[in-house]
Amino acid sequence: VRVYTVTAGLEDGYSFSQVLDQMYSGLAETPLPAGVRLELGGDSEGSGDANSAIFTTAPVGMLLLLFFLLLQFNSFRRVGIILLTVPLAAVGVFPGLVFSGSPFGFQSVLGIIALVGIVVNNAIVLIDVVDQRLAEGMEIKEAVAEAIVRRTRPILLTTATTIAGLLPLAFSSSTLWPPMAWAIISGLLASTVLTLLVIPAVCRLALKAPASSSLAIEGHVQTSNE
Repeated sequence: VRVYTVTAGLEDGYSFSQVLDQMYSGLAETPLPAGVRLELGGDSEGSGDANSAIFTTAPVGMLLLLFFLLLQFNSFRRVGIILLTVPLAAVGVFPGLVFSGSPFGFQSVLGIIALVGIVVNNAIVLIDVVDQRLAEGMEIKEAVAEAIVRRTRPILLTTATTIAGLLPLAFSSSTLWPPMAWAIISGLLASTVLTLLVIPAVCRLALKAPASSSLAIEGHVQTSNE
């Protein structure tokens, strides 16, 4: 088979996915002659291989995440509340990529996967305080309120330091790292704000004091009355 190899470099500020989109648009208007096929190499080939590897191993990572969350909380309800932060983070990823002009490709997917491990921490620390106060006999409304008061500042500081560390990557001249950095930054901002609003509301609706602590409170009240 006769083969023609075409190589090219990228101008500053452009990614290979943007160039390929323009190439495909041109091929749609002017198709290749009959019997001619096109195979891509370089960054496109490497990105495709990397995406295949990520989607192959991602289910294993999710199973490990579920295992450790169940080991920590021993409650499917609490694990479900924690995983609710993942779609909350996704709300901010795509607007961030659009406003920054970053393409959605392998690096963006890598940022989203890394973001999952970051955003669940906010819900974990909130629910941990709620469970501690419920075990002490506090009402769910008061437990959620105290969790917000005690954990809002650490959550915001953690978010701020993470974003500050990613800003040099986001504004770098490389075409490799900005999409990942912007995906994490925008997703983390949206997740932090929504987590502090949504997770406490869901906790008030879905969680309740353990039965043992409720019995202990009733026994204490009866003893005091006697």
